[in-house]
Amino acid sequence: MSGSVRDRAVRFDIQALRAFAVVAVVIAHLWPHGWVPGGYVGVDIFFAISGFLITSHLMERVRPNFRGVLDFWARRVRRLLPASLAVLAVTAVAGWFWLPESQWAQAARQIRAAATYWINWQLAGDSVDYFATGTAESPVEHYWSLAVEEQFYLVWPLFLLALTGLGWRLRDRRWLYFGGLFVVAGASLWWSIQYTSTTPAAAYFVSTTRIWELAAGSLLAVAYPELVRARARSRTRGKRIRICTAYAGWVLMLFSVLLFTVDTPIPGWHALLPVVGALLVIGTNAHLAWYPARVLQWLGDHSYSIYLWHWPLLLIEPAAFDTSRGWLDNAGIIVVTLGLAALTKRYLEDPVRTLAWWRPLVRTYALGAAGMVIVIALAATWSSAESRRQDVYQRHLTEAVARGDRCFGAGALDPGVDCGRSLKGAFYPQTSTWQVGAIYSDQPGLDSQKCNSIGDQWPVTRCDAGDQSSPTKVVLAGNSHAFQWLEALADLAETEHWHLITYYASGCPLTDIPRELFQPATVHCADWQQNVLNTIIQLKPTLMVTSNLSYENRYASWFTTSLGRPQLADAYTSAYQRLRDAGIRTVVINDTPSPSGGNKLQPSDYPNADPIGCLNDNPDNYQVCSAPRSDWEYHDPALDAVSRIGSPLITSVDLNNHICGPEVCDAVVGGVRVRQDESHLTATYVHTLIPYLRPALMAAIAGQ
Repeated sequence: MSGSVRDRAVRFDIQALRAFAVVAVVIAHLWPHGWVPGGYVGVDIFFAISGFLITSHLMERVRPNFRGVLDFWARRVRRLLPASLAVLAVTAVAGWFWLPESQWAQAARQIRAAATYWINWQLAGDSVDYFATGTAESPVEHYWSLAVEEQFYLVWPLFLLALTGLGWRLRDRRWLYFGGLFVVAGASLWWSIQYTSTTPAAAYFVSTTRIWELAAGSLLAVAYPELVRARARSRTRGKRIRICTAYAGWVLMLFSVLLFTVDTPIPGWHALLPVVGALLVIGTNAHLAWYPARVLQWLGDHSYSIYLWHWPLLLIEPAAFDTSRGWLDNAGIIVVTLGLAALTKRYLEDPVRTLAWWRPLVRTYALGAAGMVIVIALAATWSSAESRRQDVYQRHLTEAVARGDRCFGAGALDPGVDCGRSLKGAFYPQTSTWQVGAIYSDQPGLDSQKCNSIGDQWPVTRCDAGDQSSPTKVVLAGNSHAFQWLEALADLAETEHWHLITYYASGCPLTDIPRELFQPATVHCADWQQNVLNTIIQLKPTLMVTSNLSYENRYASWFTTSLGRPQLADAYTSAYQRLRDAGIRTVVINDTPSPSGGNKLQPSDYPNADPIGCLNDNPDNYQVCSAPRSDWEYHDPALDAVSRIGSPLITSVDLNNHICGPEVCDAVVGGVRVRQDESHLTATYVHTLIPYLRPALMAAIAGQ
């Protein structure tokens, strides 16, 4: 993606690899369910190429001292920053004009992270925040792979310099380099396999799971001179072997691109296929007849700019023209991408990289830093405008709640209430802080990330709020469908002087499923379940409140056997019996309707499953974003368990009649957006459900 080929003789095979990789990525992004579902492995191929080229350059042309490292970094700045910062600046301006307001805060935040090349870690953090998974795609999130490479460029020369110092007495240090790189690559590959199996969303972005791909290219760079000498000793037969080996590499990459899907665990061991394929092509340096094709060489030479431009165009074009992308739109995006890439390469990348005025280190670093500051300032200005908007929305929401308007939110569904335009008029913008849970910032210690138990071992994580000196202890426990009620429970804890305690693990339902039924990747969920149940029993709270996402189609890959509604009901029965036997009063909140749990298997089956996208696309007719209640409502097996136990200690409350009408689940009720993503309620709407939840909780506490 980023290594320069003009610093040495052009290698047609590497340019062909770049062309293949960038075309695969672009097509996969434009048609994610089309011809090349595994096209995302193009970034793995880029990593292998970069590792080879950069390590070759470091070993051949960089002086083995810190001054040489500074020179190397300066060349990277001149090569990479002008184009990447220019695209970020243009994206910030275009996004401000055309992106929906709901995406402003996220886009500005990620532009800042992209400008400083740590966006991959930010995306990894967001990926394990269950309440952030419903956010829209950012126009700069493709910068994650550039961030991984930049972090590699920062650390790698220092690592090689350290190895050089260790082997200062050695005449040939190549084996020392090879050994050090092999250890790094092996450790990273092991971690990549482990982390991808347990936390695949975060593993996709972090540098530690990707460094082995760059290190693999580096290993080839160290060994490459020996390969060249070996080829020289066997020319005729060696040429045929090289051609066959090169084609084997292309087969591995084609296999990955055509047969991998969004469900393939990447990076992990699967990434070995495209990486090894790319290294076979590079290592053989075979001169295949089709390599010099002008279109391949042009695409390879412009691959960096193509990669930079294609994603923001893909995200902003539908918003700018208020349309869904079709074949014609995608073709237009490709044409504009190629045109912008050509202009960027000719008038920005090449002139800046070769301009003598840039060469002094002070100027290079100063101008690079200045470019970053300009982009960050643009993002900060955008973010400031968003904050001012949010202040206005927050004030409106606070006033609406203070008025106690029965037609605000859930009250609009009460029988006999005539709210007129409350069900049909303007709604509070979905970016309002209350819409995504102001309680996380209003209540010290409550945070959707800090209070989330998910991790390598799923530890029991406790958070406290409300009146912590109160003898009335109320526990909220479960997965994110329990935590979505935090707005209501925290408010009640303040007004009723409860001590609120939370135990939250995104994705893991609080049941009593046997440990042996879990897959290795999710077995720690079983540990969390048992540990939390034991902790709550020892705590003996006044009341335990729980709710869980428990749609069996969402957990198909978690277990060694299929667990349907009867099996889940058994698991809930076992858990609730333990609470009953300990004398703990428990209220089970019926799970809420959503596309995730309806009659169809995938939320994507619903064109209106994404509330942000649907409401943005239909600001004047949000009824399009509604659905038949029968499609979205799911029978919660936890209610079967409550019915089986038949104890006054274990009760349930069903609020679904205050979320959906008799026939339809609306996207907006009483001027409030109901869902924040395809699975969770907005915090604002949960706040309007407090009058309906409070009686059930108060009765349980009173033992009635």
